[in-house]
Amino acid sequence: MRILLLTQAFPPFNTSGAVRVGKLAHYLIERGHDVRVITASPLPYPRDLPTDISSDLVIRTRSLDPFVLIARLRGTRRNQSVTSAARSRPGTGHRARLLRWLGALLAIPEAQVGWYPSAVAAGRRLIREWRPDAIYASALPFTSHLVAARLARSSRVPWIAEFRDHFADNPYSNLPAWRDPIDRWIERRVVRSAAACVSVSGPMVETLRARHGKPGFVVLNGYDGEVRPNPTLSSAETPLRILYTGVIYPGRRDPSTLFAAIASLGPLAKEVEVMFYGQDLRGVVDLARRYHVSEQVHVLGTIAHSDSLAQQQAADVLLLLLWNDPREVGVYTGKLFEYIGAGRPILAVGSQNGVAAQLIRERGLGVVATDSSAIASALRGWLEEKRSAGRVAGPPEDAKTGLSRQEQFAVVDDLLHQIVDGEHVGRLPRRPQPSNPREPELSQP
Repeated sequence: MRILLLTQAFPPFNTSGAVRVGKLAHYLIERGHDVRVITASPLPYPRDLPTDISSDLVIRTRSLDPFVLIARLRGTRRNQSVTSAARSRPGTGHRARLLRWLGALLAIPEAQVGWYPSAVAAGRRLIREWRPDAIYASALPFTSHLVAARLARSSRVPWIAEFRDHFADNPYSNLPAWRDPIDRWIERRVVRSAAACVSVSGPMVETLRARHGKPGFVVLNGYDGEVRPNPTLSSAETPLRILYTGVIYPGRRDPSTLFAAIASLGPLAKEVEVMFYGQDLRGVVDLARRYHVSEQVHVLGTIAHSDSLAQQQAADVLLLLLWNDPREVGVYTGKLFEYIGAGRPILAVGSQNGVAAQLIRERGLGVVATDSSAIASALRGWLEEKRSAGRVAGPPEDAKTGLSRQEQFAVVDDLLHQIVDGEHVGRLPRRPQPSNPREPELSQP
């Protein structure tokens, strides 16, 4: 089967969306499909995400940048923080509000819309020589869906809309309220031509089904089943190492409660260290200072994806920050599945509700806590275990059952076959799924 993948970010650019789509492309090629990818380059991310997909299969096109004007008004260089300002980062003061409003006006449907013209042109050239059987578009950014709908309409090829995050009604959006009806209208108009929707959790799929009336399928991010790097293991003589990889969302997902718990340990606090790796770790140093745990907290910046996986496997505990808000109930985050693959216990802080917290509890993957006393109790237990056993034990191996990328991507493979073969789209995949009763159910219409 010929499959055209549309994604704004793709390896070697290191971002969570690129990890998922890069692995999906690899899986589909291994399954014997003829795959082509249209993506954007350059992008403001580290170029350290490994891939073994031939460059001949990947078409990289430039993207015009509507935020150059805002960068000039700010008197700063164009960077990733400017890119996401309109959607995810509120400012303060009259000038910041004006720039935010201008960004919301320029970024319709989003800041990456400048990729649309070159991606459509590249797709048309490709389809003249290599006609796909199906188009699979992964968002965000939603521009991938704009491109897919346009190419599908002109070529009469079916397309599938994957939402790794919500576009309309995104809980992390800080766009002005006047954008809400515009975004909902754009999403309805674009997705109405899709054959089906895919998303990363049951609640997100249910929302898309209700909004668009399309068959919906859950494809979790999953963990990598291949062998991971050999880590340098901790020992009983080293502090309890808690690791966080990713970005920080101050006031939404931040480590304040953990820092308060460490401070409450008294003399035991010196036996704990928290390592932060990531591109955007705003406020961590200030928070550590506020809770008087600066000596226990280390902010180390970005590292290569392979190094991040090794660090996760070497840690005693992996920190997952959740947002205690109803709008995040259906959010797993890709980081959760990386942590599952690492085989280390997870400390989830911030919310007892939602699919991520539920999965951790049901699978015995770690501890879910929202107050500092419960976190402190968990830390004491892990400290005692490390002193007596030399290392904190990880979750049981069967806790991973059904959660690998290979098992999850089988749903995509079956969905593509249903669409291309002209079958009724909506039943569960033909390939047998894991029989573990704790396996998350796949949504169907």
